[in-house]
Amino acid sequence: MVTIYLNIKNTKMKFCYYVTTACFLLFVSCKKEIEVKNPSFEVHTSSNTLKVGDVITFNIESNADIITFYSGLRGDDYDFKDTERVYPATTSLSFISAMYAGNNSNCAALKYSTDFNGNYDPASIRQATWTDITDRFHIPGINGSSAVFENSGEKDISDLFPDINTPIYFAWFFTTQANSNRTRFQVQAFQLKGVVANEPDLTSVNYDFASCGFKMVKGEGFLIQDDATTTPRVTASAIIWDGVYATTSFKEGWAVSNPLYAATEVNLGRDYGTAIKSVLDVPLTEHQFKYEVPGTYTVTFVAANKNVYDAKEVVKQIKLNIEP
Repeated sequence: MVTIYLNIKNTKMKFCYYVTTACFLLFVSCKKEIEVKNPSFEVHTSSNTLKVGDVITFNIESNADIITFYSGLRGDDYDFKDTERVYPATTSLSFISAMYAGNNSNCAALKYSTDFNGNYDPASIRQATWTDITDRFHIPGINGSSAVFENSGEKDISDLFPDINTPIYFAWFFTTQANSNRTRFQVQAFQLKGVVANEPDLTSVNYDFASCGFKMVKGEGFLIQDDATTTPRVTASAIIWDGVYATTSFKEGWAVSNPLYAATEVNLGRDYGTAIKSVLDVPLTEHQFKYEVPGTYTVTFVAANKNVYDAKEVVKQIKLNIEP
């Protein structure tokens, strides 16, 4: 019995040895596949001083699988690859409007509230405090019998917001006087923007017409059976104050927005660079680029070898002076 037991034990030990050896060899083999080699990368240009519009050729020597290029321009700068571009901003408001037909030249007024309760009904609207800001903007007078839209002008409204956490509501207050010929009024392209001082190209739209979410609330003087084609309404692109032409009774209504917040900053996010070589591409020997604005730019190339387990990269930078 003892001899048989020892033979079985030795067999088990041999089996364990072979399994352990196989696992070790497999681990070494996998480790070689998991690890990636350091990429080699060299880049140079014929000159570091060039003119606007010159085609710059970057000569490249590399065995990297992946190469990413950062020109140094805003939105394409290596310094912002991990940092969001955030600029302080003010809030502006603009729209276009048209007033036509009839004899109610004061049929529309733009107001705002900080204490509207968010219930879109006449009682709630009347209960809120509304401040008239119509005179800040250009509102056209009655112009013929068809809509001719005019720009309101883009105005800074940052002062309307109590703080960055308190929204405001905008409302168009509409009226049609009794025993008059109604005047039609339309508003389109109502939008709030974040404006960066001295850099107008960074302006962003915080709320467009759709996201302002205006809702038409009809007050005194309207009947359920009013014609749907002439009743006041909000469409996908416009606020329309309307009604039958010969009106015998006073009519009122309001187009009230969603709660809207101030634009205190413009966030352009991070810069990601441009991929100029992928794993599937043949080795890259050159890359060309040109600048349309003079200045000093730091060009960055990131060469990388990667797999799902490992990544190694080399960063090379060149400073360029672009003259007018």
